[in-house]
Amino acid sequence: MSHYEIPPFTDKGDPVTYDRADGPADGKAPVPVDSRTLLSTGPRAEFKNVNTMSDGTHTKGIYWDGSDIPGRPKMGTWLTEDVPDLMKANFRTIKDRAGWGFMGSSTGGFASLKAVLKHPDKFKAAIANGLDIVPDSPLWKGHEQEMRENNPQVLARKLAATEGPDVCLAFQVGTKENPRTMTDVRTFMTTYGKGPVHTKLWEIPGGTHNGATYGRNMAGPMQWISDQLEGPTPSS
Repeated sequence: MSHYEIPPFTDKGDPVTYDRADGPADGKAPVPVDSRTLLSTGPRAEFKNVNTMSDGTHTKGIYWDGSDIPGRPKMGTWLTEDVPDLMKANFRTIKDRAGWGFMGSSTGGFASLKAVLKHPDKFKAAIANGLDIVPDSPLWKGHEQEMRENNPQVLARKLAATEGPDVCLAFQVGTKENPRTMTDVRTFMTTYGKGPVHTKLWEIPGGTHNGATYGRNMAGPMQWISDQLEGPTPSS
């Protein structure tokens, strides 16, 4: 019955809550606990579930490399400006880049890596799983210069030349993925993982190219990125 999206056999459209809506017990408006913390600015978004696959992941069709490909939707702007604005509107955040990072898999891994390297003034760290190191969307055809400007290799070289700021990049790759993925990640780390670009690799024995593989092995990377980013100051 879920195939036909007939309630109660589907959770599509169900509200999704990420925080407490009732506020402090004393009814007073919350205040920042320190000068580096930004409380949610509002207006609060109404999150709803769109689609849940059997393994908990989602599928993609045409992809935009998380970039502003000429003549296409501005996915790079959406990812690095609109999404952070959405987070600031709905959640307590850290004001500067020390509290901001990305995580993604496959094309999302590429987008995460590229976003941090292209905007190191906004984001400090990324976890990229089973990614392609270079832009590979067919939509780049005819836009080679723009594609180069969104190439993590070029961006990492540029960041090293300007000597910062420091960024921290972690990778997860399964040993049963396309061998080229592991080779490309290792080559990137060897070539560009120096100076302000800090890298770390987790190999997943027997891991394949899917979200379940990465999700089951997130303990190490999540601890790592927590160590790189500034955490929130607890309320009293």
